Amino acid sequence: MNRRVVMVGAAVALGALLVLAFWLRWQYAQTISLYVDEFTTLWAARRTLELGAPLMPSGVLYTRGLLATYVTALAGALAGLDYITGRVPSILFGLATIAAIFAAGRREWNTRVGWLAALGLALLPEAIVWSGRARFYAQLQFFALLALWAAFWAMEEGRGARGELGGARGEGRVRKTARRQLVFAGLFLLALFSQEETVLLYPPIVIAMIVWHGWRYLLRRDVWPAHLLILAGMALRFAVEILGQPGFFETIQAERPYVGLILDVAAAWPAYASLLVAPERLPWTLAGLLAVTVALIALGRGGWRIAGIDRFHQATLFFAWIFGFVLLFILTLVGGQWRETRYLFLVQTGWLLVGAAGMTWLVDAVFKRTAWRWAATAAIAALLLWLGWAPANAVLARQVEGYDRTFEYVTAQRQPGDVVMSPQPPACAFVLGEPCDYYAVQRVYEEFVIERDGVLVDRWSGAALLNDAAALAEVIQSAPRVWLVTDAFRLATRYDGDFQRTVVEQFDPAFTERGVTALLAQGWRTPPAYAVASDFAAPLPFGRLALTGWQAGTVAPGADLPVELTWQATAPIDTQLNTSLRLIAPNGTTVAHQDGPPARGILPTNLFFDAPLPDLKTLALPAELAPGDYALQVVVYAVEGGAVEAGPLEIGTVAVTAADR
Repeated sequence: MNRRVVMVGAAVALGALLVLAFWLRWQYAQTISLYVDEFTTLWAARRTLELGAPLMPSGVLYTRGLLATYVTALAGALAGLDYITGRVPSILFGLATIAAIFAAGRREWNTRVGWLAALGLALLPEAIVWSGRARFYAQLQFFALLALWAAFWAMEEGRGARGELGGARGEGRVRKTARRQLVFAGLFLLALFSQEETVLLYPPIVIAMIVWHGWRYLLRRDVWPAHLLILAGMALRFAVEILGQPGFFETIQAERPYVGLILDVAAAWPAYASLLVAPERLPWTLAGLLAVTVALIALGRGGWRIAGIDRFHQATLFFAWIFGFVLLFILTLVGGQWRETRYLFLVQTGWLLVGAAGMTWLVDAVFKRTAWRWAATAAIAALLLWLGWAPANAVLARQVEGYDRTFEYVTAQRQPGDVVMSPQPPACAFVLGEPCDYYAVQRVYEEFVIERDGVLVDRWSGAALLNDAAALAEVIQSAPRVWLVTDAFRLATRYDGDFQRTVVEQFDPAFTERGVTALLAQGWRTPPAYAVASDFAAPLPFGRLALTGWQAGTVAPGADLPVELTWQATAPIDTQLNTSLRLIAPNGTTVAHQDGPPARGILPTNLFFDAPLPDLKTLALPAELAPGDYALQVVVYAVEGGAVEAGPLEIGTVAVTAADR
């Protein structure tokens, strides 16, 4: 096949892939709410625009994705900092990575490897996500890929540049190797200051250089200066972390350690298995294993001299080794609370390249004519497109928490004197334009606070920590209006029962969007006076809910009767359950009832756990009630479909006397 035709066809195919990739990422950026960490990046970028550095109101430096913060700030300076402009740099880095993986595959293997790997990256769901978010992962992946490629490129030159060669020819080789090593070092440092996880790449790169050329390679005068530069960059990055974020690293390592001798692959594997063995990903993994197997066979036949085997197989072993090392490190040494798929993102390009290498090797083993090889590769590409299209589109329908829209509502409704609190203070600060009044959270906050003037404040926004139900009550009593902006999951898991009870009793839902609610308290509501109470020695079972007790006010015909039921979950609940409270006369007729969600719907029942939560009911009593004992009956049922979970069951009685009439 004519080389010019191949090059033009590959360029056209790459262009089409970039258009497709841009469309997917642009759709994500426009339609999906901001992931909570994006607000931190945007807030840091705004502070950078204002101060020249991401210095937070608390006095600390935001060091996560330091280079990405400046890139985002630059985008804001050019076009105004908002949700879309904050996400544009990630889109551009995502597209650049597709072009880079094509170029790396084309140079180190062949054009078909580059094209298949680019197709895989264009459709990779997590690449769409991180290329559509205002975070540092797309930038990290771009520089990490270039750094790995540059390391392999530098090793290639090292095979002929021993440094001891005399004359101009030897010195020229030394200078060329030194330049390539410095390019590698520069790209590595760009990745490192994009995100510190880059340090995981350095040990396998150094090991690879030793395997390729022996340990003396690192001591050569055209090699060691670049590595000294990298080590100095690591030291600088660590110093920035320690000095800019006092106590942060130590607190995280104490509360939820980054690394340790975990060695629990069985527990870690499920967190990452879907990246490798999901149906649409399995062809890549199997093809990658094939490529590695073939390369190892070639290595064995070549006397285990890795520099003596074909470049195709060298590249396969290098990128597979880097990916395997990082995967093994994550599976065995990373702390359990950090087991997230995003931490493998920086080396997924290696997985795609090695998988594409296996596919093209198999094609070449079956077909000898170039035209047939291209036709078979096109068929594989069509299959990969078919397998990957549905997962890629599913990302565009997977909405995240709507803190952006809910805080926009609060911004529009906010009045002078209003107090705003949230477990997401960076979101509050960025959308409102100023920090929240309080960082309201009771659990898992230690790493995010720092002491200033004797008060614990949020590291990123400077909002004072509010982690006590009594303090919450004091704020509600002293302010005209109090906003609490939170999602249901955090409300269920980051607060204790007394705090949750205060929220249920004092706040009303004002706005809910994509799982995030703006709760509003307008002055302190004095709880009802309860005249009778009953606590069960053993909770009364109502299916997956259990009633731990109840209390009721004074019965007055023609008035409202306040009743509080207290529930806890006894089993996982996968649907919304409502409760129906009924007042049953001695003759068996229902004289009053009220249906509604426990916890006033502020917490959905699928997020009920073992902590008791109140269910506030009000029964409108008829004006004419004959004296006697009236039974309180409860029914628990599913909102969707109305299936009865349990009941009606009698939980107690209230009395109506002649005096009450």
